[in-house]
Amino acid sequence: MHAALNLFLATRPAFLTITLLGCLIGLTVPSPSKQSIVINLLTFALVILVHAAANVINDYYDHLNGSDQNNHNRISPFTGGSRFIQDQLLKPTQIFHLGVALIILSTAIGLYFCKQTTWLLIPLGITGVIFGWAYSAPPLQLMSRGILGELSIAIAWSLVVIGFASIQTASFVYQAIPMGLAYGLMVSNILLVNQIPDIEADRTARKLTLATRTNGNELSNWYLGIIIAAYIFQLIGVHYFSASIGTLLTVLLLPIFVHCAKTIRMAKKQRDQTKKLIILNLVSIHLYTLLLFIGMLLD
Repeated sequence: MHAALNLFLATRPAFLTITLLGCLIGLTVPSPSKQSIVINLLTFALVILVHAAANVINDYYDHLNGSDQNNHNRISPFTGGSRFIQDQLLKPTQIFHLGVALIILSTAIGLYFCKQTTWLLIPLGITGVIFGWAYSAPPLQLMSRGILGELSIAIAWSLVVIGFASIQTASFVYQAIPMGLAYGLMVSNILLVNQIPDIEADRTARKLTLATRTNGNELSNWYLGIIIAAYIFQLIGVHYFSASIGTLLTVLLLPIFVHCAKTIRMAKKQRDQTKKLIILNLVSIHLYTLLLFIGMLLD
């Protein structure tokens, strides 16, 4: 029982909430029909399992490259991994096998509901799994390739919205793309900010994240640029794809994001500011996603 609990906690369940909100956004994309409760619950399960798999695969490869082991500046529980390997609660092989098992289970669920709906959704699922794996694992290790890491996260999480919307009609819902990308870009900024305390350990491990490659001003500009891009995609969704104008409620959070961008400039030098920044950014992006969901419901 204790081992099973450790395996569950190693998936970092507290950080899966942002993905659940993405599923809800996809569910509220306007469509002439909706799938049954069973299919939707299975889709929820599939998406959460893939996210959980990505988390543990990331822990495994951060153990191999040494970044988690040598991370003395981490801010738990937000950065530095789950620590289950480093604290010797689980073996590295157990973490790796858990990740593989979660991917196999999610694949089985995906094949089942594709059989019940449409096989046209297979490419979306495969793409999501590939990005979840390639972010951490060689040979790509996108997390070590600067802005490509953020872009891979943005694409992978945009597929949560697009895929969930497409499940409802058993066909590809291109109208969900702008809101999906807006959501995915916001999620990528969670990882961007969470990289800051890990800069020293990541550089030592040659894990060259965007934060390790930039100074405070440059990283702040990247953060703000991603925020602006997300809002642009929102406006495209409203103007060209008939998304609810209520989604523009998210503009209320823009001053907070600007404040976060300014704080990033100091956070790389002032550690006491970093934890406050991480929490504020995490809460604000969750609120953004929640407002996007509420705005979609207003349609």
